[in-house]
Amino acid sequence: MFIESYKSAFNVLKRKPFKLWGLSLLSVLVCALAICFSWFFLPAGIAFSYVVQCGMSKVYIDGLHGKEVNSDQLFAGFKNFFRIAGGMAWATLWIIIWGLIPFAGIVFAVIKSYEYRFVPYILITRDDVSATQALRLSKELTNGKKGQMFLADLVLYASYFVLVFILGMLMVIPFIGSLFALIYFIVAIVFAAFAPIFVGLYSAAFYEMPKVVKTVYTVPQQQQYQQPQQPQQPQVQPQQPQQEQQVPDQQNTQTPEQ
Repeated sequence: MFIESYKSAFNVLKRKPFKLWGLSLLSVLVCALAICFSWFFLPAGIAFSYVVQCGMSKVYIDGLHGKEVNSDQLFAGFKNFFRIAGGMAWATLWIIIWGLIPFAGIVFAVIKSYEYRFVPYILITRDDVSATQALRLSKELTNGKKGQMFLADLVLYASYFVLVFILGMLMVIPFIGSLFALIYFIVAIVFAAFAPIFVGLYSAAFYEMPKVVKTVYTVPQQQQYQQPQQPQQPQVQPQQPQQEQQVPDQQNTQTPEQ
């Protein structure tokens, strides 16, 4: 399942990489400015950034559908500002609450973060879903997909860290170590710029996939054994014997007198 999501995300990113990067950079700048200028009332800046994040989810979904993406989609959530901001805040609050559980809180927080990953996509595409219903719907839609989404994240970030580790080892080689240091620097910049976009695209691909339905195996009921019937031989009606032609008895037959 995650391979299909990777392919869908890569196809979109390959068609319009710089436009998606520009929109992603714009969303980060807008969110940062909103939080900086709302220092007197921080919740307003956080709510503003939540709505912009949902707008970026709209960009990802439209990109998967082959539509044109622009900055208008980035601010599409402001028409339902309070519903979208409330839904995102409600999901974040519950993740924090689950994370406060002693010892196993981190594990529960990670699980809940995957259960609520579809919340921004639901809020920006489903106007009929309320803020609280979005969490329940996301939990339902992620049923059977959380493991695949975790695997997709693991493959992406593990590949990056392995590559960085190898480049770090090669950087200590005399003379050519500076070349690997330059490659290390380029890889870090490219990953920081495009990894969030790639994650958002394949998360949107998971959201667009049909719901996984778990089938329960039921043991078939034993049918009463019936002895197979032997094939019946076709009934052949006996042919009636033809009546023998009556042959005149010579002894009983009187010959004419000579």
